[in-house]
Amino acid sequence: MATYLNIDGDRLEMIAADFAGTEKQIDAACRRAVSKLSRHLKTVTLRGVSQLTGIKQSVLRKRLFVSFGGGRKTARLWFGLYAIPLREMNPKQTRAGVKAGKIERQHAFIGTRNGKQEVYRRVKVQKTGTDNRLPIAIQTAKIDQAVNHVIEADILKVFENKFYAFFEREMKWESKK
Repeated sequence: MATYLNIDGDRLEMIAADFAGTEKQIDAACRRAVSKLSRHLKTVTLRGVSQLTGIKQSVLRKRLFVSFGGGRKTARLWFGLYAIPLREMNPKQTRAGVKAGKIERQHAFIGTRNGKQEVYRRVKVQKTGTDNRLPIAIQTAKIDQAVNHVIEADILKVFENKFYAFFEREMKWESKK
């Protein structure tokens, strides 16, 4: 899912005119506003997805990247939406199954394969005379719906106002230098 957010240039010019900023000051303020906004959005996204899924932010942070382009006047926030294997969430074996963070899987077990710890669970298949133990699946936690919800509910609604607030603050600082 790609979401593009554009800023109104006329409103930026109005804010810059209030502080009588030069072109150089406007560019510097814009770069810093984009940088601060991207860091803010990264924090809000991590916090929201963590609260919705029960997965620690340290695990989610590995899947969130911010990159800059266009002389740092544009930023790209990228979030990996593939399911997270439970092995990354410090799983613990319990009597009923496996608990990894706030996620519990009944009848799951921790096994080692090729020197790596993994969380497995038996899947049901029709009996065909084969060994009943072998149809197992690696257990994961899905995050795609939580990420989409956080982006739509938290980020898109406040994005524009936050950017203008950051830009105004940076223009104020630039004009006082």
